[in-house]
Amino acid sequence: MSGFKTIANTADIPANKSLAVEHRGLKLLVCNSGGDFVVVENRCSHQDQPLERGRIRNGYIICPVHGMRFKLESGEPVGQLTRVPIRLFESRVVDGAVQVRAIAP
Repeated sequence: MSGFKTIANTADIPANKSLAVEHRGLKLLVCNSGGDFVVVENRCSHQDQPLERGRIRNGYIICPVHGMRFKLESGEPVGQLTRVPIRLFESRVVDGAVQVRAIAP
C-alpha cells in the first residue's frame, strides 16, 4: 500500500486556482501554482479563515480576508499579521490525480 489517497483531478483545477476538498475530516485546499500542485489546510493561520477564495500567484496563496501571503512551498507566512505557517500535506500527482499521503483521523 502506497499510503496515498486521491483527492482531486488536475483537470478540475486551472492554473493559479484552487479546489476545496475534505479528507478524513480535514478541510484541505488543492492549489495549482503554475502547474505545481500543493495541498494545504484550508485555513489561514492569522484568523482561522478559509483560504479557498485566495489568489494564487508566483508560488504564494493570499488570504482573501486580510491579504496575508503564504509560500506554497513551505507554508511560511510573509508579512506582519502572523508568524505561524499554514499546514502543508505531502502530496503527489499520478496520472492526472492529485494524491495526498494518508492522514490519521
